[in-house]
Amino acid sequence: MVEWTEQKERSNPFALRLICSIALHLPRCVTRLFLWPITFYYYLLSPKIRFSSRQYLRRLPNKQGSIWQVIRHIHHFASTILDRVYFLTDQFQKFDIKINNKDCLDSAMASGKGAILLGSHVGSFEAMRCLAIRHKQLPLKILMYRDHNAMSTKVLDELNPDVANSVINLADDSALLKMKEALDQGCLIGMLGDRVLEGEKKVVCNLLGEEVLLPAGPFSLALMLGVPVVGFFGIYEGGNRYQVQHSLLYSGEKIARAERDSQVSILTQQYVDSIEKVLKDFSYNWFNFYDYWRDTK
Repeated sequence: MVEWTEQKERSNPFALRLICSIALHLPRCVTRLFLWPITFYYYLLSPKIRFSSRQYLRRLPNKQGSIWQVIRHIHHFASTILDRVYFLTDQFQKFDIKINNKDCLDSAMASGKGAILLGSHVGSFEAMRCLAIRHKQLPLKILMYRDHNAMSTKVLDELNPDVANSVINLADDSALLKMKEALDQGCLIGMLGDRVLEGEKKVVCNLLGEEVLLPAGPFSLALMLGVPVVGFFGIYEGGNRYQVQHSLLYSGEKIARAERDSQVSILTQQYVDSIEKVLKDFSYNWFNFYDYWRDTK
């Protein structure tokens, strides 16, 4: 199995509901104080998280993967998890959210044939998901595996049934049919494109100077269906600040069948290039806490 699918949740429903209750009944500035003991808990008791954080940070310019840098990295991740509670309960007034280059998303949607919103485990995808649900002019469906981190997904889904109902479970046999129907209705299809599953077609790319494997699926689907792909990052800048970035990765033009494989490789590398640019500017937003570059192999 792929390593990220084997990682087990390190929490329980009671603890998750307790954190949600604290977040909803205390000011955010007070709730954020709980992030430090949580951060140190994961730093001390999860060697895999320490290892993957350090190995990632060492690949960045001007980073050594020091103890403080790893702790800060984990704290950034914990902050975005806490903020999911506020996003899911429509408390956007607590945040300073800047939205950049939304025009490319609007133009992609103007075609009327839907579009793929391609995110990654960089920053907070929840920020975009909740903004889209809140603003009904952006109909959104999310492709994801519900079984991964099922416990936390269930608890968070209880906070906002509308968001929960927007999910298309990739484990269902009818998932691709539901996705096609949603696109035909002019919906956005949100998915994350930076993790591979066992047995799926992969693309070899270069990230931070070294080889990584990414799924071919997102751009293969886009080229086959002829729908645009808009890249998205919900970047956490610290405090209550988020920055939402959009970029047009594929306009939806027709590609000859014989050229699709090569185009998928080119487009996937361009997607990876966009990830690398964000990581160099916002280093602590990388939330793939496993052996991404297969260093132990």
